[in-house]
Amino acid sequence: MHDLIYGVGALAGWIAFAYKANHLRHDRSNPALRAMTAAFGFAAVAFTLTVGPVYQPIDAALGVPNLTKLLIHSCMVLFSVFALQLLAYWRYPARRARRRARMQLVAGLIVLATMATLILLAPIHDRYTIHFWKTHAGQTLMLGYLTLFLLALSSGLLVIAWRAGQFAALAQDLPWLRRGLRITSVGALLSFGYCVCRGGYLVLLAAGVHADPLVDIAEPFATAGLIVFLAGLTMPSWGPRTRLEQRGAYRALEPLWSALHRAFPEIALHGSPHGDVAAVGDLDYRLYRRMVEIWDGRLALRPYVADPYPEPEPDLRRRAEAEARAIRDGLRNHSEGRTFAVPAGEERHEARGHELAWLVAVSRSFAHATDTRELDHA
Repeated sequence: MHDLIYGVGALAGWIAFAYKANHLRHDRSNPALRAMTAAFGFAAVAFTLTVGPVYQPIDAALGVPNLTKLLIHSCMVLFSVFALQLLAYWRYPARRARRRARMQLVAGLIVLATMATLILLAPIHDRYTIHFWKTHAGQTLMLGYLTLFLLALSSGLLVIAWRAGQFAALAQDLPWLRRGLRITSVGALLSFGYCVCRGGYLVLLAAGVHADPLVDIAEPFATAGLIVFLAGLTMPSWGPRTRLEQRGAYRALEPLWSALHRAFPEIALHGSPHGDVAAVGDLDYRLYRRMVEIWDGRLALRPYVADPYPEPEPDLRRRAEAEARAIRDGLRNHSEGRTFAVPAGEERHEARGHELAWLVAVSRSFAHATDTRELDHA
């Protein structure tokens, strides 16, 4: 049963990895897609190595009994690290996201180095055992090793669940992305059930109670959590919602996004507007990211806008035209180095659930006004 449960998880991991690797082949400059593909790959490797017919020959080839467990646990930690990097690239401008991604990777490598030291020093390499947790968890160094592993994995899973839930609340205009993020959050929580079961086993073991069934109960949580997690992150790619409308909205945001990107390059995921062409299967993610970057650019523009909060208009078209004028004037002031006092209070914007329609209207008004000005000066 152990091999069947983890074998199913391994198969799901390799399918998801191949699916995203194909997208990555067409979009190698996308760091978020690289992080997602890496996370899927490490998950697939971890579950594959756990299957007995794979585990035993690799363990024998390494020449150190039970050392393959370090490879499995390392891949699981790296899975959570790259999943956190993916969320960082979705949430933050490129420079800040890269900095956070480096910090996350360094923290992960420190954890792995400590785990490697503990397992190599532990007296568990005299004989091979398939019942690793039940046989060695009571040993002092292994108790520290397994505790560190569970803390690293569980903290990553909880942050993933929290962040995915946050992003889902912001993606009201992208239903398949919203559903996918919610399912991703559920998958992370299911996977956390693995940590709860194994962690409970360690706590009871330290108290002198051998609750071996907890070790076995954890396995279905791991596989079910991974499958749900992978389904959630790939779901926006297979949603049937009118892709022409999505692509049309994505292109409609191009004039406004490009203008803000030229003024504030740090808001963009990619270094060039030409590097932000929507990849097949990732349109929901790209559209969501473009919306976030426009809001980031509008926030960066605030000091250059004389009246960042014009009187609200009842008509959407007039409101969009007023906003487009404010952005155009702010960009001109930015190029001339003219700033204004930023009023206290938070940035106002359209009610949640209408961001995409609002930004498309503003971008079209912005593009129309820009074209008109160019004709007037021709």
